[in-house]
Amino acid sequence: MSPTLPIGGYSYSQGVEKAVEDRWIVDIDTSYQWLHGQLHQGLTYTDLPILRMLYDACDCGNKDEALRWSKILLACRETRELRQEEVNRGRALTKVLEGLEDSITKGWENIINTNHLSGLALVGTHWKIPVRELLLGYSWSWLENQVSAVVKIIPLGQTQGQQLLHKLLVLVPDTIVRSMMLDELDIGGSQPALAIASSLHETQYTRIFRS
Repeated sequence: MSPTLPIGGYSYSQGVEKAVEDRWIVDIDTSYQWLHGQLHQGLTYTDLPILRMLYDACDCGNKDEALRWSKILLACRETRELRQEEVNRGRALTKVLEGLEDSITKGWENIINTNHLSGLALVGTHWKIPVRELLLGYSWSWLENQVSAVVKIIPLGQTQGQQLLHKLLVLVPDTIVRSMMLDELDIGGSQPALAIASSLHETQYTRIFRS
């Protein structure tokens, strides 16, 4: 779950860079509002429940179900930039797992190469990581990456960055509980501000994060 894992997570801002340029995000308070919205809408209704569905599919060896949820995940990534990030991180995580223990990925390559979350689900079931802990780890990793992007771009001081991270982390346990209560039909949702920022970031004149 470390942001330094060589899957490229630190190289994406997921719309933050453009949001800062357009002054949607200018300080610690507006950073909190932006990331709180992503946590409440994106992780609660998309990332976390789909990761849970993928975990269940991997746990029982149901590759068809895992592939179905992988396709749903990519469909929920509303811009080319966000989809490409998901695919790139999936391929990179597959390489990491193959380097650690290639038996983990055998027979699952065509699924986990397409997205990041299916690889996490697969290794979670293989290493007997409880699903709630996997969801917690993913949420922490996502938040640390996003806060790191905010700190670099605005920029914020390191102390303010830690204050922001702490303020958001306390919301994670309830976010996970809500995500685990969703029915299948409740999963997925649009995040217009994120989609707009990500789309504009693809053509942003100067940028330090990948597009």
